[in-house]
Amino acid sequence: MTKVLVLGGRFGALTPAYTLKRLVGSKAEIKLINESRFSWLRLDLPHVSIGVKDVEEFRLDLSQALPEKGIAFEEGKVQKIDAKSNQVVYQKPDGTIKEEEYDYVIVGIGAHLAPELIKGWDQYGYSVCEPEYALKLRDRLKDFKGGNVTIGSGFFYQGHNPKPKVPENLVPQSDAACEGPVFEMSLMLHGYFLKKGMLDKVKTTVYSPGEYLSDLSSGARKAVGEMYKQLGVTLVNNFRIKEIKEHEIVDEKGNTIPSDLTVVLPPYTGNPALKNSTPDLVDDGGFIPTDLNMVSIKYDNVYASGDANAMTVPKLAFLAVKTGRIAAEHLANRLGVPTKIDTYVPSVVCIADNPLEGYGVAVNDNSFYGGTIAKAIPSATNSLKKELFVKYFMWSKGDLALEKYMGEW
Repeated sequence: MTKVLVLGGRFGALTPAYTLKRLVGSKAEIKLINESRFSWLRLDLPHVSIGVKDVEEFRLDLSQALPEKGIAFEEGKVQKIDAKSNQVVYQKPDGTIKEEEYDYVIVGIGAHLAPELIKGWDQYGYSVCEPEYALKLRDRLKDFKGGNVTIGSGFFYQGHNPKPKVPENLVPQSDAACEGPVFEMSLMLHGYFLKKGMLDKVKTTVYSPGEYLSDLSSGARKAVGEMYKQLGVTLVNNFRIKEIKEHEIVDEKGNTIPSDLTVVLPPYTGNPALKNSTPDLVDDGGFIPTDLNMVSIKYDNVYASGDANAMTVPKLAFLAVKTGRIAAEHLANRLGVPTKIDTYVPSVVCIADNPLEGYGVAVNDNSFYGGTIAKAIPSATNSLKKELFVKYFMWSKGDLALEKYMGEW
């Protein structure tokens, strides 16, 4: 029987694993490998940091969820992909190294968040990208008495060579991997400090390594700029953070911004496991270049979805689901199940939630790819939509079968 390995435990892996199983049934043996048996819905972690949710509310136990759908699960940290030998090498929880062969592999292990590239991160840095980061920020906010707050993102170490075999407009260049969480946190913290009655004791600065929210249209960016003026938020562009000190942050040019509380989306780099893999599998940034069916340009039995794919810019959940679904549909055809393959039409789709002030900003903007859609709408309904999506994700255990009909609602 054809053996398919799926690597990862978030959108870029769960979507193709569930979709492929639904399409091919018993025609393939599908196994998902993830470094932890648990997976957390990352997009809800900002809510944990401001104390409106608990981290356990959106934890999936993959060792239970996947076998229930007929998908095998293995706990192990991927070390490398030997694409020439059709093997994945991973380390099991007991430290032993295992080599597992595949007929096909779908790589959805994501990028690497690299806070270690910022000096002073361990002592003074805070974030919301992982459960432990969100909990650390939550505890810091409880004791924060006021001062200068900075919110921004580290640099995106995007690959450039070789390029994916897709139209050039589908792979834009970006200094930041995804600034949606930065925008959301800036809104959430305004609500948090307002609720605590200390808004007048806080001065907030939002910064970007390039032009802030460069993946949106100029009109949308202008609207956000006006919103920040009303909220009293200062915006700084072209600030590539290098060091965090106790009361300031420093960029690569030596510029500084006062900061008593530093919240940063860490730099994005290629996953170490991919950088350690067969060299011509990845580009010079450590991401996998593919065609529009998510097939590697070098190895036709390797697929890449989500953040691991060189084509997905920004590194966005919406694109991870799209690419994962297309990979599964294409592979289903190769396994003898005639399946319509979706066309990859990227758009920046997300909701920046502000639950403490009762609204969210829904974004649907494809201008980054040369399109004409550019919407950024604040509404109380959007906060509800995000909550409904979270409930759907948890109820389905990460199986977003209906997302293609809901994604742009």
